[in-house]
Amino acid sequence: MDYVFNEKIFKETFNVQEPDTKSQDVYRLRHNQNKKFKLFPYKANGKIHIVYEMEEIISDFFKLALGIETEDVLMDDLCQKMRKKLVISKEDEPIFEKTVKKMFFQDGKFVAKNIGLHICQSKTENKSVEDLAFFVFSVLGLDDTDSRFIQEAIEKYPYNVMESLVVDSIASIQKEYYINEKKYFVVIKGIQEKFKCDFHYMLANGMTEPEDISKLLDLYYFYYVTQTCVTLDNFGYGNRDKRVDFYYALDWEKVSGNRKCCVNGWEQLQQKINHLFCHSITLELINQHRDENLMYDYIMIQEYIGEDMEKDLLVAEEIKKVEKAYTDCIGDYKKFDEIAEQSGINDTDRAIKHLFKCVEEQFLNTERKRANRFYIEKFEEYAKNRWLKNRRKSGIVLNLTEQDIIFLTKISIRDAEKIRLNELFKEYEARGIFLDQTSRKYLQEFFAKLNLIDKKSDSGDAQYVKRIL
Repeated sequence: MDYVFNEKIFKETFNVQEPDTKSQDVYRLRHNQNKKFKLFPYKANGKIHIVYEMEEIISDFFKLALGIETEDVLMDDLCQKMRKKLVISKEDEPIFEKTVKKMFFQDGKFVAKNIGLHICQSKTENKSVEDLAFFVFSVLGLDDTDSRFIQEAIEKYPYNVMESLVVDSIASIQKEYYINEKKYFVVIKGIQEKFKCDFHYMLANGMTEPEDISKLLDLYYFYYVTQTCVTLDNFGYGNRDKRVDFYYALDWEKVSGNRKCCVNGWEQLQQKINHLFCHSITLELINQHRDENLMYDYIMIQEYIGEDMEKDLLVAEEIKKVEKAYTDCIGDYKKFDEIAEQSGINDTDRAIKHLFKCVEEQFLNTERKRANRFYIEKFEEYAKNRWLKNRRKSGIVLNLTEQDIIFLTKISIRDAEKIRLNELFKEYEARGIFLDQTSRKYLQEFFAKLNLIDKKSDSGDAQYVKRIL
């Protein structure tokens, strides 16, 4: 099917008000996103809560992976179901109920501490949690194979007596759930396979506590979004399989401004993250066409054009129609004609970049800059809470804590008794974590303090890191 912009669909998606109802000198549309093209799960609304902890999304993430939904677990109902499987005297009932409450409830809400109960965690009132869980589930590409690994882990988990009773008791509140919602578009490829290898290893080896699962989701959520930001900023030059190296510092080391963690870290990423909302709107605009099942990102547009120069000219003209329809509705910004022509690999790429600049300029230079900021902060504030540290004169840098190092090392070494130190660094890098020579030295010292360095090897002075139990 040929790429053709449909103005009628555009007007419906963006709630365009016609000039006969509103003056052409005013703002006449609503900047909607994720209608035709689903990119990120964020909202340009200051009232929407930010998700700071990945532990919040575990329950919804597992339910999506297993294809089930559950009812809320209520204290009285749970105790009643458990009593049917036990013989409890009337005198012991208060003690029994107190024990159930202490083990499985917090502030009146059911709290899951093992993999068999993750799916029954009480629902949060924060809708952003559900949205983020669906985003992570979508972009990490979970499928039936992953569901089987989860089921096996649930069956093998060493439950205590009370946990077993609870697992059996809540089986009746589960039912199959079929996902009808359109999934998020996967911009970059490759990290999904690595995620699944780590996820399957953790499930098979008992690393299923909320703390471990949240660390894994933290790692790959941050990896996906940051690399996607880079790829989007490359427009037609984007490559789904190419990664940019971002450098981290260890939490306890001192850093100077010329270190890679300062130059090739958050400072470099921040510029890309500032474009999140503008990319989401630009891609939504580009996807105002008739095919409901097809989503075009910048790379797909280039793949569609290929080497066909005639097709390039035709698509570029359609993008210019998109831009005209859009800018005609932004009557409160008068400087679109001052936006310079953009460089690019072909006419379509240049047209898309110009459309992006139109979107960006009107956000930066009108009262709508607040909406732009609200959207960006949904990821930026999470990053500051989880992955960043202010090093004062050296600025904000990507940061690894001792707990991060131990977790990364566990999933890198897996079942091997030891791993070469240089190979361990490569395993970190395969998960988006780069360290310069200074950080590597500090990390080596850290392992030595934990008595995890083994210098004895066939190659003489080669250093190994022993498995963390």
